[in-house]
Amino acid sequence: MKKVIGTVNMVVCLLYVVLMLTSCARDPQKAKVKYLAAGQKYMRKGQYGDAAIEFRNALRLDPSFVDAYYQLAQAYLAHQDWTAAYGSLQKAIELDPNRLDARLERGRLYLAAREFDKVEEEADSILERDSKNVGGYQLLGVAMIEEGKPEQSLAALSKVTELLPNDAASYVNVGLVEITMHRWTAAENHLKKAVQVDPKSVQARVNLANFYHLQKQIPEAERVLQTGIENNPDAAAYYLDWASMLWDQGKTAEAGAILDKLRTQTPKSVETAIAIGDFYSERRDSDKALAEYRRGLSIAPKNLDIDKRMEDYYLASNQLEQAAQIDGQLVKAAPRDVTVRINRGRLLMAQAKGQDAQNELLKTVKDAADSWQAHYYLGICYWQNGSLGQANRELHEALRISPDSRVVLQSLAELSLSQGNASAAQVYAQELVRKNPTDASHRLVLGEILLREGQGRSAEEQFLTAKQLAPNDSIVHVDLGQLYSAEKKSGEAEKEFETALRLDPTNIRTLNEYVGFLLAHQQTPKAIAHLEQFLNANPGSSQGHLMLGECQFVAKNYSAAIVEFKRTVQLDPKNQQAYLQMAKIYQVQDQEDLAIEQYKKALDTGSNIAPICTMIGNAYLHSGNFKTAKQYFQKAIDADPNFAIAASNLAWVDALEGKDLDVALSMAQKAKSEMPNLPSITDTLAWVMYKRGNYTAAVPLLEECVQKSPDTAEFRFHFGMALMAVGQTTKGKEQLQAALQMKLDTIEVQEARHMLAEAK
Repeated sequence: MKKVIGTVNMVVCLLYVVLMLTSCARDPQKAKVKYLAAGQKYMRKGQYGDAAIEFRNALRLDPSFVDAYYQLAQAYLAHQDWTAAYGSLQKAIELDPNRLDARLERGRLYLAAREFDKVEEEADSILERDSKNVGGYQLLGVAMIEEGKPEQSLAALSKVTELLPNDAASYVNVGLVEITMHRWTAAENHLKKAVQVDPKSVQARVNLANFYHLQKQIPEAERVLQTGIENNPDAAAYYLDWASMLWDQGKTAEAGAILDKLRTQTPKSVETAIAIGDFYSERRDSDKALAEYRRGLSIAPKNLDIDKRMEDYYLASNQLEQAAQIDGQLVKAAPRDVTVRINRGRLLMAQAKGQDAQNELLKTVKDAADSWQAHYYLGICYWQNGSLGQANRELHEALRISPDSRVVLQSLAELSLSQGNASAAQVYAQELVRKNPTDASHRLVLGEILLREGQGRSAEEQFLTAKQLAPNDSIVHVDLGQLYSAEKKSGEAEKEFETALRLDPTNIRTLNEYVGFLLAHQQTPKAIAHLEQFLNANPGSSQGHLMLGECQFVAKNYSAAIVEFKRTVQLDPKNQQAYLQMAKIYQVQDQEDLAIEQYKKALDTGSNIAPICTMIGNAYLHSGNFKTAKQYFQKAIDADPNFAIAASNLAWVDALEGKDLDVALSMAQKAKSEMPNLPSITDTLAWVMYKRGNYTAAVPLLEECVQKSPDTAEFRFHFGMALMAVGQTTKGKEQLQAALQMKLDTIEVQEARHMLAEAK
């Protein structure tokens, strides 16, 4: 009997579905609206995949349904599928050019991709159609400040305050732009206005306090924060900002007292324990950080966030044994947790297991494509492994997902600088300072970039502001020392370095910069004496022995240098730099076999695979073993297909042998596109063209090389040969004669003399 009833029920259900489908087929307009409503319902529940299906169903019934395209874009945005979202927005705008919400979303995608000209164009289109569109002015204001156009940004953001006179955030944004323009009175007024229109806004009060901090009006800053606490005693941001301000002035006890008040105010808050633990962790006060995290665990013993933070702290402070212990526990407790998996990759990186770390993080990114942290650490892993192109892509993806992330912006600035792109680095650093004007570390980043760009006065302004914000930070004095050294104020520079060492005598970076200064000023014995003194107090410092070895190398005490480098790898078997330095010494002594042995040991450490394979290839190339050289250049390319130097060198060998010149040309062109400003790569491309008989195309490239590096004999030799080939005999002879006055290989000397003899 039950089977009969079940069958009847199934028939009824099927009949209902058929009737519904028939009804929908008769009235597709109603059906598409139902699909749209169902998709919106899924969106409210956070079921974005199901929502996308419903929106696509609506579009199947009506391919010109603008609302469905817009809502589908929202579903894709929620899933962080940027390409698909852009496509849906594009279709919505094509169907309805006046769909301003779609234009606004497309503008935000352009902003995330840092295509500022397109952002500006989109914002202008919105404002042409609606002169009171708040989102359009906000979009334009952000784009203008990112492009370094503060006046235009200020005009756009000021319009937002007119349209939203009771919105505190709009006044804060105007005030922050005015700070970057040094319009202090106007900035103060706008930040005060933000507090006035919304006295409960934590953001407004904190930014006003930070403004006074920047102006060295510390009592006024403290009054603002004190008032904030009185109005909202549970707002942790006030306490943390106040404590940070005091800490930067060296008032660590007073900072601790402020944090004690926060702890007393919210004694059972896990979030408070985490926040205070993070405060101390960022300042490398391990005892207090760990004590606070453990206090949090006493409140919530199974809180995985605290365990993850403790592992993060151990990783950041290079306490790998403790990090590995917590890692094992977390992997068992939450093997699929994204942060746990990221920290696993970080641990592998710290253990110099570069390829294993890369594999782990690649899997994590595949499973959690919306995690900016996963993309960020994969980018750092690629960077550590020497794959700079892939590192750049992953860091940009992290920034796309989290545009305000300080650590991503800082890493992009540093990576851009390492690739010789100082203008991009400066943009990222300026964005950091604009968003966090009272953070001394960001001003140091910007100042260092400006200094490298030769903008000494602007760099000094940033360093002095950082010194004002954090007078007891040793790195502030290190950077000032570097500035004064660049300006040839050696006495002032040395005082700053000595102050830095006095503030933090065990800081390796401080010691390294001071030693570098001494070496640059031909004070090698003094540098060696400082390092020996440091090592007497810290005999287990592998970095100290590494630096001493480098000093001995500069002094040409090669035996003593080898002793220090060997001591370095005894203390730290994965110290790649020590192996590379020993290889360099052996190459100076023309002991290529010993050099290659050390390069291979460096390769075994598991990181920087592409660059080290290239170094090994160069060593074999120098010894005339072209076959093995090509094998290692290919290994480098296999490790990083975008590693331009390896591709260029492989093309160079083919050019020398006169083999596979079409393939060589393709590789050289790709290398040039990756690193367009490196003369050696440009020279390789030109020489491949020369070998293929395309002399005319080679000439301007080789002229570029000689202009950038006039003292390189090989560039002048190649330029001279190309000029002779196109009939510019007089200029060609000048270049060949200049090359012969420099150091050329024997074969090139013979070729140059032969060409000059024929030209007579």
